[in-house]
Amino acid sequence: MVKFSVDKLPYFEKWIILGTLIGIAVGLFSIAFTILLEFFQLLFIHIILHVSYPKPLGEGGNLRIPPFHPSFLVPAIVGLGGLIAGIIIYRISPETAGGGVDFAITVYHKLQGKMRKRVAFVELFTSTIILGSGGSAGDLGPMGLIGGSLASTIAQLFDLTPEDMRRAVAVGIGSGVGAIFKAPIGGALLSAEILYRRDLEPDVILPSMISSAIAYSIYGSYVGFQPMFGLYPFQFSPLRLPFYALLGVIIGLFSILFVKIYSTITLVFKKMKIRDEIKPAIGGVLVGLLILIFPEVMGTGYGWDNLLEFGVIPFSSLPCIFLLLVGLVKMLASSLTIGSGGSGGIEAPAFEIGAFIGASYGLLVHDLFPNIVPVIAPFVIIGMLTMFGAPAKAPLSVMVIITEMTSSLQLLPGEMIAIALAYVISGKYALYPAQYPTRRDSPAHRSEYEVPIMENIRVNEVPFTELRINENEDVMNARKLMEEDGYFSLPVVNNEGNFVGAVFYKDIANKKGKVIEYTVRGIPYVTPSSNIENAWEIITRTKSRWVAVVEKGKLIGVITLDDLFSVYERELKKVHKD
Repeated sequence: MVKFSVDKLPYFEKWIILGTLIGIAVGLFSIAFTILLEFFQLLFIHIILHVSYPKPLGEGGNLRIPPFHPSFLVPAIVGLGGLIAGIIIYRISPETAGGGVDFAITVYHKLQGKMRKRVAFVELFTSTIILGSGGSAGDLGPMGLIGGSLASTIAQLFDLTPEDMRRAVAVGIGSGVGAIFKAPIGGALLSAEILYRRDLEPDVILPSMISSAIAYSIYGSYVGFQPMFGLYPFQFSPLRLPFYALLGVIIGLFSILFVKIYSTITLVFKKMKIRDEIKPAIGGVLVGLLILIFPEVMGTGYGWDNLLEFGVIPFSSLPCIFLLLVGLVKMLASSLTIGSGGSGGIEAPAFEIGAFIGASYGLLVHDLFPNIVPVIAPFVIIGMLTMFGAPAKAPLSVMVIITEMTSSLQLLPGEMIAIALAYVISGKYALYPAQYPTRRDSPAHRSEYEVPIMENIRVNEVPFTELRINENEDVMNARKLMEEDGYFSLPVVNNEGNFVGAVFYKDIANKKGKVIEYTVRGIPYVTPSSNIENAWEIITRTKSRWVAVVEKGKLIGVITLDDLFSVYERELKKVHKD
């Protein structure tokens, strides 16, 4: 256990330290991810299969389509990758099955930010094995989960509160995305946005900015700082805005289809009565068969996204139809890879699906309006980012990411319109089932929104204290009782035990006579069926340490401020435990 208590530092100092540590860890793991992925790609794709697929310009790629020679070893190798990953996943860390980010979101909302330390290491190996063997998935999801896992481990080492552990997980998610996409600002914003379908977690943005910047700097020092898709060279034209709006509508509809295909295939594999370790292998073999016909669906697809951006299109007699078909096949291939229980991100496939759909649409409007639409590049990139942002429910983050991945503001107006329409049209259909609609709906914020604790606790659930003075007693007895018990007022009753009012110490100091002479009438009280929120309001208003509990006119006791707080804290702990 780390003895230095970060948790006791002020908010900003604490999160500067934690954000720095998380950023360093995520940056180093991002480099490890890239090294492992390149190793497995070299082993499986190049050495065994003797095939290759394009890389994006930001990763040393070029604008040429590499030759692909179909080999029936492809399904075997992709299936083998799934089998190896499946055995590791289900025997060591089943949490790493699937898309990655969705589990990290679950940890935030339901598990108080606690993840097993092994998650980051298992995710690192299994996702790179699946991607390196040709599986149709992405790196964003794995790096999001790895980042969340590393952040959770750091938070546990410092014994942080559940609230700060949840924040750390969100910061880790954003840092992983910011590093691997070379989009630190978008990653920081994504950490706050990805948790909900229509809300933000503002407290994580500041630490995410620190963490994401550091992770990006470390990762970029190894792979370079060139934008992932190179420099976008084309100019913006407002005349294309209506076309971008229509693209947003189209992507919104395809987002619904993608989510339905992904969730259906995931459910089918969950219901299969076979060992979980074998399921990713089955998914891999099926994906391998698709690759034989459509090699474009192999791997992350970032290289194809870049080629389409610059108008390099696979040969086809009907390019619009072919590009659209590849997008649909990519939906199926990625759903088989990830939905079967393999480890990999669903986000990169969404990028490629959007790129192919955008290219298909872009070619169509180019043929119809060549002067307004001289190139298809903006439709490729806007389609790509919108296809992720709409079903991921992250429209704000995507608008920032698009500028960082292209190093240009030219696409921002079109993306804003397209993502807004696609986000609305996709509605409840989301790639991340673990997302909650808003903060109010999240178990993590139940104590703030969902459970009005004071309203639900009745007065008769709080211990009553026997505190009273008869109206006919001498004020000297009242003063003595107050001084002994530390009160500044007492409830007053008559001979029948009926509540009369209260006598205050300031009114009887150095005075003589009966209590009745100094009794203040009309003092508010509660009944046993009242809730403690009513009791708290009266104590606050009267500036007292107690409130009288009266039933049918008779005083049956008082609730003290200390007892009220004790019961409240007990119930609050129950809520956090649940």
